[in-house]
Amino acid sequence: MGKNFKVRSMAQVRDPKDTGLSVQVRGDSPHEFMKALRKFKRKVNDSGILQDYKDRQYYEKPSDKRRKAKKQAIRRQQRAIQEQKNNF
Repeated sequence: MGKNFKVRSMAQVRDPKDTGLSVQVRGDSPHEFMKALRKFKRKVNDSGILQDYKDRQYYEKPSDKRRKAKKQAIRRQQRAIQEQKNNF
């Protein structure tokens, strides 16, 4: 597992712009690395950073945004009604 990863220290990076975010995982086993990676992915997903980035990647007209939001609201409402029917 760990053999496929190329690890670069900050000293090996020549351009400071290429560094990005630096994260250090403590532990020797690949299991600890995978655990940290899952935690990181969960936190990024919960914060909505990637979704915000994807939404801003291309311009979306305000009317399209409203249409999309209304469609999602209808879908949420239908799902809630369906769950209520299933609970009874």
